[in-house]
Amino acid sequence: MKKLMSLLVVASAFLACTDDDIRTEHQLSNGPKVVGFATSLATVEYFTDEGVVLREFPMSLIGNGNGQLPTTDIEVTYEVDPASTATEGVEFDFADASGKIVIPAGGTFGNFPINVNTGQLNPTEKTQLILNLTSSSDGSVIGSQYDQLKITFVGCQSQLQGSYTMVCTTTAGTRTRTDEVISVTGINTFKTRYIGRYSLTQFTPPGYTFVDICGEIAVPDQNLGQYSNQIYGIDAYGDGVDGIVTSATQFEVKHNITFAAGDQTQNYIYTRNN
Repeated sequence: MKKLMSLLVVASAFLACTDDDIRTEHQLSNGPKVVGFATSLATVEYFTDEGVVLREFPMSLIGNGNGQLPTTDIEVTYEVDPASTATEGVEFDFADASGKIVIPAGGTFGNFPINVNTGQLNPTEKTQLILNLTSSSDGSVIGSQYDQLKITFVGCQSQLQGSYTMVCTTTAGTRTRTDEVISVTGINTFKTRYIGRYSLTQFTPPGYTFVDICGEIAVPDQNLGQYSNQIYGIDAYGDGVDGIVTSATQFEVKHNITFAAGDQTQNYIYTRNN
């Protein structure tokens, strides 16, 4: 839902824009070349010691300026944000100590490489390396909305799969299910058996998907079964956090479902059986 609303806002802004509203990176026939990270978030996940693994993260040519590829290298400097919680020499080591990321002449991107020390990722909580782009070569600029990359290191493999008793509370009432089953669908990604207070037969597929990263749960935007109604997280426990693991046997989640009469919040408490 949050993503859908963002797309609608972007679309309406585009239809209403004038020449004065066009951002720097959209001016393909004039102006400087715009560089930056194409994505602001990246995740590195290892749960066993695989030794040192090289990982690369792209910085892209987002706007071409005069429409031509660069004829000389574009060098962009960066610094490590003091808010970073990952430590050089522990989770990672810099593979290039120059402090620069280079988009080569004729190219559209350059890579920021690090060596990941897979055996030293924190097994109980996520850590982050945060990079801020600081300056770029003459004839290029750093896009303000593309100037930061957060690399999240995840060494904690979630074990939430199993049999649970689920209590779901909404404005319409409370429903308890003693036969809830949480299934693994991917790395730290799970699917519930039930959705809200509804029976198994009401939706195809039933349940909803969530992701657990070191005890912080996120509910990605998804459809309510076969219908166009959206399930979406509401950041009830912090920015991007829709649930928390409260103990070895219990976790809780909150998300919304869109309805014509108004969105409804689903409040869950899951308690492991046995």
